Amino acid sequence: MKFDVPKFDEIVGDIAGGRVVLIEAVGDIGLRLSLGFLKNAIKEGYRVFAIVPKRLEGDLKRELKDVKILTPNDNFTLHELFTVSLVVKRLEESVGLADILQPLLIIHPPEKVYQLFQDICDIIRDKKGILIATVDKRLADERVLAMLENEADYVIEVEEILEGLKIKRGIRVKKNPNKPPSKFYELILDEDGIRLGEKIE
Repeated sequence: MKFDVPKFDEIVGDIAGGRVVLIEAVGDIGLRLSLGFLKNAIKEGYRVFAIVPKRLEGDLKRELKDVKILTPNDNFTLHELFTVSLVVKRLEESVGLADILQPLLIIHPPEKVYQLFQDICDIIRDKKGILIATVDKRLADERVLAMLENEADYVIEVEEILEGLKIKRGIRVKKNPNKPPSKFYELILDEDGIRLGEKIE
């Protein structure tokens, strides 16, 4: 499966079932990339899910026609981690997005969040599904990111790079089971969506 971002899909390659993708980004870029992936999965006939904070429910309903949306307190609680893995286990959908690592890291010790992440990854792999998990790298320290990266099959990193007086967004594939890590490429976000520019040296 692909993200539907030309050039980037060539760099990542086709993502097969039984894989977990971690997107380390800033702001809502990780979410935007994830939505492209889910739209593509729906086009290919997959049933998709999204585990997201309540505030994102409306946006997802607008963006994606056929998606099972799970939010805290309706289907699970952020305070009891076992309820999160339980809800993933019960899902019939096998391709999805988990955008709840951030609030979980605020409430729980990193080791507990990592344990939950491992559990969810195991469930998705058993289902031969695909999980996209997002984390805002500004709000997680290096040790937490390293733990999450260790469990993921793919790691995609978005960085804001200072070039002179301009801030340029860069994106790279930091971990890939089939290829070596890539260089950073310019990440362009505009009204046409997401695309890649030239390699950032």
